[in-house]
Amino acid sequence: MARPKEFDEEIVLQKAMMVFWEKGYESTTMQDLVDAMGINRGSLYATFGDKRALYLRALDHFAENQMSAVLAPLSAVGSKRAAIRRIFVEAANSVTSGGDKRGCMMYNAAIEICPGDRDVSARIANGLKRIEFSFHQALLEAWSKGEISKDKDPLALARTLANSLNGLRVMGRIYDDKSMLDDIVNTSLTVLE
Repeated sequence: MARPKEFDEEIVLQKAMMVFWEKGYESTTMQDLVDAMGINRGSLYATFGDKRALYLRALDHFAENQMSAVLAPLSAVGSKRAAIRRIFVEAANSVTSGGDKRGCMMYNAAIEICPGDRDVSARIANGLKRIEFSFHQALLEAWSKGEISKDKDPLALARTLANSLNGLRVMGRIYDDKSMLDDIVNTSLTVLE
């Protein structure tokens, strides 16, 4: 009879995600994961499989939890333009003054291992489509309420904003210059005027 798990799978998956997010896939060792997750190797392999399988689960976990949190303002009642601005401002603010320099785990994966890995590429594509879709839904509402001009294409705007948010997160990993990031936010959002 198998022993019951003595750990919460979601909690240890969150811990693994944080290690991968901080160090990247290649630089993360199995020992890093065992230490961070607080479980033994046997339990790790039995529950999550090998390092790659765990990484894929961590990417899924990131998409479900972190991306949902970032996109949450789009679901709130009120101005969708204001919600989009809030997302961009929060992204810029999160990295300045000693803030979070990890960037986005999905974008990091795109740069680190995406080109040669179809499973990772598919997850990243789904994540990017989710961002685009969320912006598109918000922009359709903004367009119907007259928050953006009727001559604007909400889908093209959504794609542009998703790309701009990606770029902002990459720049935030490199620079700790609030005024530079504010310039990127303000210029990126001129497409909504």
